[in-house]
Amino acid sequence: MAERFEVLEEETHYPSTHPKSVDKQPQIPQPEEEENKEEETLEQQLERLVLSVKKNEDEGGDKSEEVKDASRDKNDDVKKASKAKDLGNKFFARGSLLDAIECYTTALKLCPTEDEYAYNRAVYFSNRAACLLRLGRTEESVDDCTQAVTLSPTYVKALLRRAEALEKLEKLEDALADYDAVLKIDPTVRSAVKGHERLQKVVHERQEKMKAEMLDKLKGFGNTILGKFGLSTDNFQMVQDPATGSYSINFQQNQGQQPPQQQK
Repeated sequence: MAERFEVLEEETHYPSTHPKSVDKQPQIPQPEEEENKEEETLEQQLERLVLSVKKNEDEGGDKSEEVKDASRDKNDDVKKASKAKDLGNKFFARGSLLDAIECYTTALKLCPTEDEYAYNRAVYFSNRAACLLRLGRTEESVDDCTQAVTLSPTYVKALLRRAEALEKLEKLEDALADYDAVLKIDPTVRSAVKGHERLQKVVHERQEKMKAEMLDKLKGFGNTILGKFGLSTDNFQMVQDPATGSYSINFQQNQGQQPPQQQK
């Protein structure tokens, strides 16, 4: 137990408040010392972290943004943000998603916004997106993933999470685009390969169905107009030019039918 206490002391850098004993008699631990030996719960760590952030915000509240940013120790903020992220990961693994979200949000508040910290912020956004997705807050998850991808365009995890969220929202074309983006970065990502294969077929079938429905509606509208002249859309045939891929419309006269301009 003593070794564990020393490790915690070293990690937290608490100054020693007890002078070295010159008495050879064994020391009787005080109650407060025993309490310090107890490991903090995740909730206690989160509470301490949030209070620390609030204190920093209160202390800098009467300063302009320029002075406030210049006065803060960015290295210290980066370390605190990383600790907040690690704490969030522990909450996430435990299934405490709301607490994990608070940790990642705290990390985003702490992390500087300069370009050199863009990847750090992308990770925090992406991790928070994973929590939101599990909670069914899918659109918010997409927003956080988009923030992450904007900060780090080649961040594969964020692209994959956004693709998953978009697929749940039935935005299949956008999800397919994200899977394709991942494959351009790394063609060996199996989840992206499977997602591409699955959605490419579904998207194609959906597009063909929409095209057929649109043509049916156009035919119905066209027949209403052409019927006044004794014609229908069956009198017109779309022919594709194999060289250019463009279409032309040919008029086909029914047997025994006069051309439209001669009808009265």
